Amino acid sequence: MTKMQGWCVTGVAAAATLLMTACGGSGGGTSFAPTAAAPVPAPGGTSASAPAPAPAASFQAQCGALAGLPLANGKLVSAVYTPAAVNAASPASSTPDHCLVRGELNKRTGVDGKPYAILFELRLPKDWNQRFFYQGGSGVDGSVPVALGAYPGGGATRNALLDGYAVVTTDSGHEAPFDMSSNVTFLFAVDPQARDEYGDKQLPLVAGSSQVVMKQLYGMQPSRSYFVGCSNGGRQAMVAAQRYPQLFDGIVAGAPGFRLTAAALEGSIFRAQAAASVAPLGTDGKPDIFNALTSAEKDTVRNRILASCDAADGVTDGMVSKPSACNPDPSQWVCTGGATSNCLTPEKAAYVKKFFGGAKTSTGRQIYGPWPYDPGMIDTVGTPAQLYYAIFAGEASHVYTTPPTVTTDLLGYARTANLDAEYAKIFDVAGIYTRSGHEFTDADSADMDAFRARGGKILAFNGTADWAFSFTDLSRYQDRVIARYGRTEADKFARAFAVPGMDHCSGGKYGTDQFDAFGAVVNWVEKGQAPEVMVATARAAAGVAWPGRTRPLCPYPKEAVYNGSGSIESASSFSCR
Repeated sequence: MTKMQGWCVTGVAAAATLLMTACGGSGGGTSFAPTAAAPVPAPGGTSASAPAPAPAASFQAQCGALAGLPLANGKLVSAVYTPAAVNAASPASSTPDHCLVRGELNKRTGVDGKPYAILFELRLPKDWNQRFFYQGGSGVDGSVPVALGAYPGGGATRNALLDGYAVVTTDSGHEAPFDMSSNVTFLFAVDPQARDEYGDKQLPLVAGSSQVVMKQLYGMQPSRSYFVGCSNGGRQAMVAAQRYPQLFDGIVAGAPGFRLTAAALEGSIFRAQAAASVAPLGTDGKPDIFNALTSAEKDTVRNRILASCDAADGVTDGMVSKPSACNPDPSQWVCTGGATSNCLTPEKAAYVKKFFGGAKTSTGRQIYGPWPYDPGMIDTVGTPAQLYYAIFAGEASHVYTTPPTVTTDLLGYARTANLDAEYAKIFDVAGIYTRSGHEFTDADSADMDAFRARGGKILAFNGTADWAFSFTDLSRYQDRVIARYGRTEADKFARAFAVPGMDHCSGGKYGTDQFDAFGAVVNWVEKGQAPEVMVATARAAAGVAWPGRTRPLCPYPKEAVYNGSGSIESASSFSCR
């Protein structure tokens, strides 16, 4: 690899220094002094003024010259100048003039005889704002997303690339064709290195390689670096803060699956077997776990939750905005006195209570959960999609437990596996698998000392109607962060937000899912403005009955409470308390 000098260790420059060392280079030499910081992007991702242009006589020529650039344990395989493209139907998919590069790292043959490599895509705008945006993955990764820099939440109309950020995405070191009818999506996990790269090892390699390319094209490092992800990307965000604290200045962790190993057991074995205990038999003679509740029973649960909790924030508005005050007991919803409507059988009431209580071992140890009582959870409780069971069953059986259970019958695994035994296996190692699923996957340590010391900021959020990951789990993690640092100090660098009624990452019929989490973290990092509130808007596309309604999202443990007067459609009528 060509030796490059002049690294100033900010953001992902630390990772680049590691890369240079690995390939015989040096992080020494004359320190590179970055130019003045670019304009700070305003909330929503737009820039306050025009970004600095790339210092190139011919950006197109410089882009093409990147092809073949050596990287530590890899190279750029292509570099193509890409002219701006406007997508009127989907503005958030539009792109500016940019250089599209693709690279590969750690190319090898796995223990299963299949080819592996960490593939990544880096898009470098011609008009660069001197900032870097690492876009997190989803599911079990396994493909390279288009590196647009998707903003979190629902209804985005722009992307980070449009707003001048250099954006990278990766497949995390393996191919995973999305096919829930078999186990092909999860077979990469028989290879120990593929497990590690998926879990946590890809982050410094991809970030460092991106740094090398940015330096080569622009002649300087980014002044600020950000990681933004939701779901598995949210998990990666928390991995970055806890294990690679020097990589990023600001982090957005949406719906973070930071205890994904346990959540996968919850979403497959626990839920499938709980549903089977009350579900009617299907045409195959097995319990129909996709129809645990009838439509009338779902309505009953929804109505009972709203009756118990809607007004807790001071107003009846069809939302549960104060989850801390929502603790109903479904055993009180059992039909009595000959009633047959708006009530449940004892068996169905017990099932609902068990579902929201979350997975436990046979000795009562909490595995995952509990879950907020939100009306948006009703489909997940009553008529869950087969996709949900299959995703988590595939992850639990193949990726997070050791040794992996390789089976094409993912639903069979969910229906029959022993929860206690599989829970123990997420902490096990065996043979060639020298790291447990918990070790390479989860990011549940409250120790963010190094991230805090370097001035990093992390903003996490989770919907209270999320089918995959529980806000209660995130709030309990935030409690541990507060216990470690104290509320005042924790608030200076780590905040968590509930998004009432929001589904997984976005959507939800009982919430407000359009908000600017990325703009909030940029202002926190670059202007010192901590996010005291984020205003969220309800979207018709999410299926709400009140599109345009706004609500304040509050940093935990505060919640939005009605002021006692003013329109219930406006966030200005509510306060965080």
